[in-house]
Amino acid sequence: MLQVDTYPNCNLELELVVHALWSCKKLDIVWLPKFAKLKELSASLSCFADLMSLALQDPMCVEEFANTISLIWMTRNRAFFNSVCLPLEKIPEQACALVHEFHHIRPTHAKIPRTARAVRWKPPPPSLVKVNFNDAIFSTHSSAGLGVIIRDQAGLVLAALSQSIPLPTLVETVEVMAARKALLFAKELGFEKVVVEGDSEVVIKAIKEKSLLSSGWDHLLKDIHALSLSFSCISFLHVKRLGNRVAHSLARRSFCNPLLVWMEELPPDSVDVYNQDLGFINE
Repeated sequence: MLQVDTYPNCNLELELVVHALWSCKKLDIVWLPKFAKLKELSASLSCFADLMSLALQDPMCVEEFANTISLIWMTRNRAFFNSVCLPLEKIPEQACALVHEFHHIRPTHAKIPRTARAVRWKPPPPSLVKVNFNDAIFSTHSSAGLGVIIRDQAGLVLAALSQSIPLPTLVETVEVMAARKALLFAKELGFEKVVVEGDSEVVIKAIKEKSLLSSGWDHLLKDIHALSLSFSCISFLHVKRLGNRVAHSLARRSFCNPLLVWMEELPPDSVDVYNQDLGFINE
């Protein structure tokens, strides 16, 4: 979420999303000449969601566009906090490298399975945000991971979290802990209207029906129910694993990091699955 009046890369204009990520003259070095045609077509646009819709019409450039957006925002955040950041002129090269790195892992001729297209992440209704959560188990190290990602109706990342925790006695408890962490995270960031989504049908059912199915879950479910009351609008949805891959990726990466939080960006190793979700939105 934007917290300052002017965009830190130029300090000239109000930091509206479309300016911060696209129309600022300082960013011409990033977007031209690769996206010159898109620049021309979007000249009259003032809404970033409209820009995204236009960009997604060219599937050949979606991945590079999404990686470029992510890198611009990371650079903006580091500039704001006076941290060392990637020079703007290096962003196109880095975005292209990220795309090539992804396709080195998954060959360019490989098709996304039909099941992955059928089970996909879907954006929340207008004025709401979607909070996806997931867990990962590292039994050989007696630890587990929690992953949370919060996105808006355009699919843009608002916040993300990756946390490592000691493995509880009941392994099944980890998913419930991830659900509670998702609510705490959203509440701490001030989100009032949320759709909370996880891939454990048992956990989502227990939360929605307010049923205490296991004595090991009782206190966690009570916490979740209490936290739910602090939101002006909240609903819980179940989605299959393929529709929850970014949260799972964040949970998996917690293996080497006790707690990491990202605001309006993602770690590079989660960008590929995020890009696929982004590409599905307007299909």
